[in-house]
Amino acid sequence: MNASEVLRRYTSGELDFQGMNLRGVYLNGADLIGVNLSSADLCSANLAMSYLSRINLQRANLTNAKLCGANLNQANLSGANLSDADFHGATLQGADFRKANISLAIFIDANLSDADMRGVNLQGADLRGACLRGANLRKEQRLFEGANLRGANLQGADLRGVNLLGADLTKANLSQANLTEASLREANLTQANLSEAILDGTFLTEATLVETNFSWAVMTNAKLERAVLIDAELAGANLRGAFLPDVKLSNANLVMADLSRANLVRAD
Repeated sequence: MNASEVLRRYTSGELDFQGMNLRGVYLNGADLIGVNLSSADLCSANLAMSYLSRINLQRANLTNAKLCGANLNQANLSGANLSDADFHGATLQGADFRKANISLAIFIDANLSDADMRGVNLQGADLRGACLRGANLRKEQRLFEGANLRGANLQGADLRGVNLLGADLTKANLSQANLTEASLREANLTQANLSEAILDGTFLTEATLVETNFSWAVMTNAKLERAVLIDAELAGANLRGAFLPDVKLSNANLVMADLSRANLVRAD
């Protein structure tokens, strides 16, 4: 089916395009609000700047699709294959991404606030400048290893137990986020904002935390061995029972920080 046929049928009131073969279709700027494209093949389709709010793309194939600037608010993308898809500047507020494959997808400057991203594969995804405020990313076997989240807004996000090994979170906003027992081993959090974040039992081994803001964060039992906290802001942080051997703390601000029962062996 070609683009003109899709638009003609939509204009006549048809909304069900389930399972359709729309590979490479050009629907730039199209109005397809509330359409059912579940299980459809949209590989390499161009849906940039389209109005797709409340669209059903459950289990659809959107590999290499172009959705730059599209409106996908409250869209159902659960189980969809979004590998290599381009969502640059797209609006995806309240979208359902549960169990979707978002590996290598581009979400630069996208709005993902309140999105449900439980169980997604975000490996290698680019979320620079993306807003994930209030997004739910909590799920077993979640994988964000190596993700590019430079400047991402993750304020208040539920990131309990997520694997962010080696992720780039430079200048990211993680204030008030819940990172309980998350893995941030070898992650780069230079100049990131983690004020009032919950980092209970979080793994920050060998993480780069230069000029990172941890003011009033809860870091009880956090694992920070060999982490670099040069010029970090730790005022009022709760570090009770934290593991900090070989950590670099030069010029860090620890005013009113609670370090009771913390392990600071060989800390510099």
